Amino acid sequence: MIWNHRIKMFTAIFSLAAILTACGGGAKDATTNQPAQEAGTASNTLDTSKTGTTAADSGDKDSTDTTTANANDSASEEGKIGLDSTLEELKQKYADKLGYIRVPLNDHPVRRVSEEGSKNINIANYSDAVVGMNTGIPIHSDSQRLIDDAYPFFTTVQAPDVSYVPWEEATNLERAMVKTLFISREGLLITEDAMNNKDYSSKSFQDSMDFFEVTAKFESMAPVAQHPYDITLSQLYDKARDSWGKLAAIDPSQDEAAFAEMYKTARTDANNAMGLLNILLSTNEEERMEETYGK
Repeated sequence: MIWNHRIKMFTAIFSLAAILTACGGGAKDATTNQPAQEAGTASNTLDTSKTGTTAADSGDKDSTDTTTANANDSASEEGKIGLDSTLEELKQKYADKLGYIRVPLNDHPVRRVSEEGSKNINIANYSDAVVGMNTGIPIHSDSQRLIDDAYPFFTTVQAPDVSYVPWEEATNLERAMVKTLFISREGLLITEDAMNNKDYSSKSFQDSMDFFEVTAKFESMAPVAQHPYDITLSQLYDKARDSWGKLAAIDPSQDEAAFAEMYKTARTDANNAMGLLNILLSTNEEERMEETYGK
């Protein structure tokens, strides 16, 4: 397998068409005019008004991949996850011309968002990076050099005849996936090389496994969805990072066959996410989604 050739569009294990039908299509506008959870477009958020963990359908009132926890009104600021904010405050201070809320990494990107007339408090990441839930610090490189290498790779390198949106117009989640998936691609290349040489002792291989392990952790929070298609991308990313975590948990020197089998799954799940990312970054995303996955 040569990873720097065009990414192949693998068929997702679950039905993308069904998910997209539930989410709805429409122009690529932000959906922050309503609380993200109620708009059905939030992902990777914590709803502190309930207990337990839920994974609701994208058309449900609860957000996809939303984890819920107990709220403690008397809790002190110390120990809380995220900075208290209201959705209206975030829109007024951080919304760009497209309506996307973009909180800089140096300004508390993880927020505890309250909604007017509701007791719900949603904990969400409003940066354009995957960050530690408790620290707000990216789990990956966030350099301009990475962006300069990764964004062309996921756009013009894959389909040079397609028109793409500029970096400034990509959603926070799309930007985070450009960075994270590019690094994971490198990690999978290193892993494949180690498998071919049957040598798992290199620092680069161990660093790759460490990165996969970190991405799979619950505390690693991707940006909240602010567009209907973000939900689908988030689900594919969650599937990929789950398989990366399982790959990192296997010692190839002890069970090489199991490691090789999980590597195939991890590679396929990564390709699914990367293929969708290329489509979502194009200016005719709806047309290409229909061509690839059907109505």
